[in-house]
Amino acid sequence: MQAIKTKATNRKIKMNAVNTAVEIVTQSPLPVKTKKTKVPEKVVTHTSTVVLGELAQMEQSRILWESKELAASNQRLYSILKRAYSFYKTLKEDENKEVRDARRKELERFIEDRKYQFGTTTHDMTRVVKCVFGVDRRRVSAYSIALREALRQGIAVDDLTAFIEHEGGVEQIRMGGTKPLTTAKRADAVKTTVWNTEIGDIKLDLKLIDADTEWNDQQVVILATYLPTGIFKASAVVKHDGAVTAALSAYYTAQQAKERAKQKAENKEAKDAEAIYKAPRVRKSKGTQSTMEKQISKTTADKDAARRKKANAAHAATIFEGLPA
Repeated sequence: MQAIKTKATNRKIKMNAVNTAVEIVTQSPLPVKTKKTKVPEKVVTHTSTVVLGELAQMEQSRILWESKELAASNQRLYSILKRAYSFYKTLKEDENKEVRDARRKELERFIEDRKYQFGTTTHDMTRVVKCVFGVDRRRVSAYSIALREALRQGIAVDDLTAFIEHEGGVEQIRMGGTKPLTTAKRADAVKTTVWNTEIGDIKLDLKLIDADTEWNDQQVVILATYLPTGIFKASAVVKHDGAVTAALSAYYTAQQAKERAKQKAENKEAKDAEAIYKAPRVRKSKGTQSTMEKQISKTTADKDAARRKKANAAHAATIFEGLPA
């Protein structure tokens, strides 16, 4: 009987070690004071105990971590990504050429100081991200993809954090979880860049295209054929918002195709460079043989031994030939 009681006590001690007792104190409501009743000086409290198992404890720890530590960590990461994104946008889009040149020189100087190596096709966003986050190739790739996706969608610097959170985080963006852009959004993504770029002036006979003062400062689509002489032969001019949007959207799609091809070449170049610097395989010494090689050697030796035995027996049989019996 004593042994059974001891085992039960041990099980209780072990259970108490695993579980955590949380005391919940409940307070009785104060009684209403009347002529017949008196309010007690002390309030009566009742204590109950809720036992949490180890899994429940870990769940509570996870909830606390997600709501405080992880959230704070992500916000800190997003703020750094926002600064990197802003650096790139200034490097490429600032109206002041001196500012752009200063950022370019700072980037090149930093890369030289850290002795980072990049391929000729490496995107400048990747260069900036690597300067900020170091040589961890996977992390640099993930952050660069996320920021370039924001760039592709024309996200403003101040909206970057909201964009990343809306899309489910950096990893979700890296895996391609963003929603496809509409024609209008694709057009908006490149509109500013296109209209701020000048590649030449074209003068046409206004009588042939029915242009008037309402066309001033309006965007149009010119339908033309490219000739082997390097001249564009214009056939029509379309002044229509839908046509302009469609043309900008097509331009955006073409630029993204070039970007994907560039990224593919960049990844291949990085992979090839990694293969070049990969540690050489250690060759086995002549004295080291694999199991297969040992088996082949043994089989060959056995065959040679059998041949020698057969030859010796044949030779022994001819030694006494021609001698008298």
